[in-house]
Amino acid sequence: MQETVSLADLLNELREIKRRIERIEEAIEDLIDSTPTPEEEELIREVREKVRKGDFSDFIPLEKLDEALRE
Repeated sequence: MQETVSLADLLNELREIKRRIERIEEAIEDLIDSTPTPEEEELIREVREKVRKGDFSDFIPLEKLDEALRE
């Protein structure tokens, strides 16, 4: 038994495939955007280490830090 398929059916199927591919592309782009680069990973490590050590000099001007500590 042979099934007949119209050109309209094929066109609709191709459109659905295209929509699915576009959704997959968007998901991959979102994943890429949310994944830090090696440079960003290094910066995050450096910042975490400084915060862990209590060294906020790169984030807060020393004058402001001194003022806050005096209060």
